[in-house]
Amino acid sequence: MLFAFLAFKGRIKLWILVFGVGLLISLIWGRFYCGWICPINTVLRMKNWIYKKLNINVFNTSNYLKKQSIRWAILLLFIGIMVISRWINVQINMILYVLIFAFVISLIFDEEMWHKHLCPYGGLLDLTDKAKKKLVFDEKLCKSCGICVENCPNNIISVTDNIYNIHSKECLKCFNCQDVCKFNAINYK
Repeated sequence: MLFAFLAFKGRIKLWILVFGVGLLISLIWGRFYCGWICPINTVLRMKNWIYKKLNINVFNTSNYLKKQSIRWAILLLFIGIMVISRWINVQINMILYVLIFAFVISLIFDEEMWHKHLCPYGGLLDLTDKAKKKLVFDEKLCKSCGICVENCPNNIISVTDNIYNIHSKECLKCFNCQDVCKFNAINYK
């Protein structure tokens, strides 16, 4: 709602301040910005809800786009466009264009593709995410039902020998896995 308000008022550049606070928060709580503040994630949640209701499937993430170099290239392109537009004094609303680009990508491909491999903000958060707190499984309570895996938008829950693990570095801290767990086996510690 804050993003929409700032966009409506023509003050969208203030969002950079909000994102800066998100970078600082990531030092303590990880990618909290992604799960709770990011306007792209909000739009993707609505799109996912509609797709689920209409039983619309999307393509899996392309192996070519899983290369880390792609994410860094997009981040550098994003920063480069912002710097050049300021230098030549041209007003480009990059944040809005990134939102539109993410939405279009998510219409065709799974959400993981955006969050893990394309998002320029995620690239920056990769550098700052030093969180000690993370979502973890209580092996005694986990019944290996797999509902958490199905509901993770970033596909970061792995299963090895019936032991579930959340790869914290890419966790959006959306708490979907915790919300759907019927056995209270996932906790934020």
